[in-house]
Amino acid sequence: MPSDPNLPAIVQGSFRALFVYDVADTIDLERLRTVRGAGVARAPLQLRREASSEFIQYPTAPLIVRLPDLEEPRATVRAKLYDFGVVSLRITVPFSGSWSEFGTLTRRLRRDPGLERQARAALDDVLAEIAGALDDPHRALVEDYFVLEVERFDGDVEGSRLTGALAPALAKLLLFEDRDLVAGEEQEALRQSFSYYRDDLAVIQWDAAFIYDRADGAEAVEDILEFANSQLVEFRTYDARLDAELDAIYRLEPGRPVGRFLRRGAAERAARVRFLLVDVLELTDRTANALKIIGDAYYARLYRAVASRLGLADWQRQIDAKLRSVSEIYRVLQDQAQYARSETLEVIVIVLIAIEAVIGVLALRH
Repeated sequence: MPSDPNLPAIVQGSFRALFVYDVADTIDLERLRTVRGAGVARAPLQLRREASSEFIQYPTAPLIVRLPDLEEPRATVRAKLYDFGVVSLRITVPFSGSWSEFGTLTRRLRRDPGLERQARAALDDVLAEIAGALDDPHRALVEDYFVLEVERFDGDVEGSRLTGALAPALAKLLLFEDRDLVAGEEQEALRQSFSYYRDDLAVIQWDAAFIYDRADGAEAVEDILEFANSQLVEFRTYDARLDAELDAIYRLEPGRPVGRFLRRGAAERAARVRFLLVDVLELTDRTANALKIIGDAYYARLYRAVASRLGLADWQRQIDAKLRSVSEIYRVLQDQAQYARSETLEVIVIVLIAIEAVIGVLALRH
């Protein structure tokens, strides 16, 4: 495809693929000194002071580690480990060339299943090494997200130009399309756009983002994108766990009257549901508090936009509704257990009275 002379060439850019896995209840980061033979380092949020808030921070900073490079495509790989049981793999393919060549590359990589296979292989190697630091590991759930990053164009380019005169080309790039879009789709694709300086831009979609910024600024935005996706995969994990437990509870027919001598079974079912409630509430609270964001600073607004695109609030409401259902079932099971306990005690009292009466009658006869 011939290059459009109206589109600026990209001097330094990259395609980044994020594969975010929920692998365990928690990861004990303090136990990790090396992963895959490389040293680990804490990764606190490095935000531009003038655009950030002191309230944006990790209570427990994740760990990052450089993993072996890929050969096809030629790419660097790094892992980020969060204490709430998430491992994020980032594959970075560098790029320099025309805008149209960048579009061709990103569309090809976006649809390449080999990237996820290689990310999964890297994850398996990491998990095998850190197995001792995993608490309650489970089958990995994955979310993917893609970042199109430009650090420098050929010539001065302002963010307003990208969302103005170049908006049709930028929307196509962000949506991985090679055909012209209608005006409504272009507007929706670029609706969540943020700039702090005149020469930077971040555009957020539900599965991809375009970032035009210097390396440190782009890294800060990508940290927030990565964290939001870690929340999404956690919510999906909680949702799947609640679905499984609800299915198991419904199979127990919690509304069915409890047999006279089944007090222990009813109590065990109630305890199981209670432990589930406590566990999920603790996990959701820990994830929600893993990144403190208060106020109206630039990065806080950007995070709220990412959370909106990913539907985090919808996932939270869905989980809350299922937690309420489980709570109701817990109360039913508690009542069943209490009823079974009372009924059993009544039977024991009646049996004791009967025995005492029999003993009294026998004593009178003698």
